Amino acid sequence: MITTLEKKVVNSTELIDKMISTFFINKLGKKEIKIINSLIDLGKFNFNQKVNLFCDLVHMSSINAAKFKVYTKINDEVVLNDNLLNPSYLKSLTNYFPFLVNTYLSTEEVLSLQQKITFSINLLIDDVVKLTKIHTEKSEIYYQKKVKNIFSS
Repeated sequence: MITTLEKKVVNSTELIDKMISTFFINKLGKKEIKIINSLIDLGKFNFNQKVNLFCDLVHMSSINAAKFKVYTKINDEVVLNDNLLNPSYLKSLTNYFPFLVNTYLSTEEVLSLQQKITFSINLLIDDVVKLTKIHTEKSEIYYQKKVKNIFSS
């Protein structure tokens, strides 16, 4: 059974993957996405590797890089599990549940664990898609720094 949240993760992963692939193609100066896709088809460049490389190449804060890392873990869970919000999965969230709660749940409303997770993951998905868009569409700024030559005179 696929939940609405899992569908959103799958759709967002496809969008993020496409944006990052296009970013890499533009960086490589290639006109076609076939190069990146061929690496994927050969099993040499999966979604997590793309995201890790993307985070290494673009300048972003530690918190934003952590959002990408948590998102890839959630995406892996969707791929591996048939139900993201099943009780056994909710118990296994000890690694990144505090990050989700501290980042996205600022109010102390009484919510069930499932509601907290669903709400937090939805906000995380929206954040990661937005951050990917910002970093893939951001134009690069080049400048030439004048350096005083201390050896001339």
